[in-house]
Amino acid sequence: MLPASRTLNNVSRRTASIRSAVPRVVAIGGGTGLPNVLRGLRPLLYSADERDRTPPRDRLVAVVTTSDDGGSSGRLRAEFNIVPPGDIRNCLAALSDNHALIADIFQYRFDSGEGLNGHPIGNLVLAALADVTNDFTRAVEIAARVVGARGTVLPATRDMVTLLAEFEDGRIVSGETAISKGGGRVRHLSLLPERPVCVPDSCEAVLKADIVVAGPGSLYTSILPPLLVPELRDALLHTSATRILVANLMTEPGETDDYSVLDQVLAIERHLGAQLFDCIVYNTSPVPDTLRETYAAGGAEPVVTGTFELAALQRLGIRPIGVPLVSEHPAGKIRHHPDRLAAAIIATAQGKLGTWRGRVEAGGS
Repeated sequence: MLPASRTLNNVSRRTASIRSAVPRVVAIGGGTGLPNVLRGLRPLLYSADERDRTPPRDRLVAVVTTSDDGGSSGRLRAEFNIVPPGDIRNCLAALSDNHALIADIFQYRFDSGEGLNGHPIGNLVLAALADVTNDFTRAVEIAARVVGARGTVLPATRDMVTLLAEFEDGRIVSGETAISKGGGRVRHLSLLPERPVCVPDSCEAVLKADIVVAGPGSLYTSILPPLLVPELRDALLHTSATRILVANLMTEPGETDDYSVLDQVLAIERHLGAQLFDCIVYNTSPVPDTLRETYAAGGAEPVVTGTFELAALQRLGIRPIGVPLVSEHPAGKIRHHPDRLAAAIIATAQGKLGTWRGRVEAGGS
């Protein structure tokens, strides 16, 4: 565990350097959580009057997990031996600014047709570009220009990664989809190959960032996999950025049953061998009763953040930041409010959290 004094000094040093500048932000993860973070951060980091210019693409960088083996991504991975494109496609769409129609087409999913059923157009485009260029990272860069992405999307690793989980009952389960459906609690997660090669630009982006955000998302299938890439983990350890973990709103059946915010932090520390975060953003708003009942029927409950958890986080050197984050969008789903989450991330790193909270309490966003 890193000493508390180091993390607190790190926050103070970085805060002083970005108070008046547009920060460089790296967001790490996958699933539905990472695109939601990007949707909130994009308009804060790229203003409307820059549309006719070329602002720095490293102002917002998404480092995306690449372990998906289900659905369209899994089929393309198996058939063409490429990095699964689905999470990357969703991030590209989230960063699209003034090319909304193209982004919508990129997300269009075929619901019929032999060989096409279930494939989004964006996945097929990325697979084709990877085949033509023989370089998946280059393929993502080209696709970003096509959809008008503001920022950069990078895979965490260029290797074909498979997740391997040991459950508390002794079972060993291979593959992201199987782990998600495995039931029980995960004791340990690892990668095959054990030391996948980091995309150099991903590590460089973390080292140069002012803010690094991990989460929200599935702990064992979205957040931890990219952090287990050794070079990326080391970059997160040595960066001078303010490192922020976004806690999940709900537990996830089969992955984080009964987990509190503290349990999430301790699981990450146990796997990485160090406490790597300066701050954690957690939810303070209640989940609507109707949604809570719906999620409870599926085995999910609101993540607990009580007095004990907050005190323990502070002893670990992590600053807990409570924000009203619950949003019902899309309808019937519980998600982090993208604008509030993004504003809290930027305000935390710039030392303006108190001012922003005052606006929220007064009815603003």
